[in-house]
Amino acid sequence: MSTIQHILVPTDGSETSIKAAKFAGNLARSVDARVTVMLVLDGRLVVADAWNAIEPGAVESVRQRMEEHASQDELPPTNAAIGEVPAGIHTVHLWGNPSEEICRFAQENDVDLIVMGSHGRGALGRAILGSVSHAVVNSAGCAVTIVR
Repeated sequence: MSTIQHILVPTDGSETSIKAAKFAGNLARSVDARVTVMLVLDGRLVVADAWNAIEPGAVESVRQRMEEHASQDELPPTNAAIGEVPAGIHTVHLWGNPSEEICRFAQENDVDLIVMGSHGRGALGRAILGSVSHAVVNSAGCAVTIVR
């Protein structure tokens, strides 16, 4: 990899995601790279929430609420942490398995570097809860920087 022109910043609004966004913003400014901020909403959570709902259209209603929450609560702090980037910031909302969608997007959109936070779980936590950052590191076709 000779130059970094496109940085992908997956976010979930967590403290480590905000730290990763700050890192990515500083890097993007120093190398004049464009940044894509990505929110991946996991559809499996919709079914769990909708399962408890009685009204018709519950799944679509839950999806809409999740999208609104992510747009209002997770994106603004991430974008503020990145700051102004001369090459521009683009935002992408996707539904699916987070690690798979991050890797797929990176491959299809010529991403040079993925910068993401890690929740810092130990081996037991990863075994029980899984780890998006761990899966991305092992599957991405480009460089990955994990920020703690």
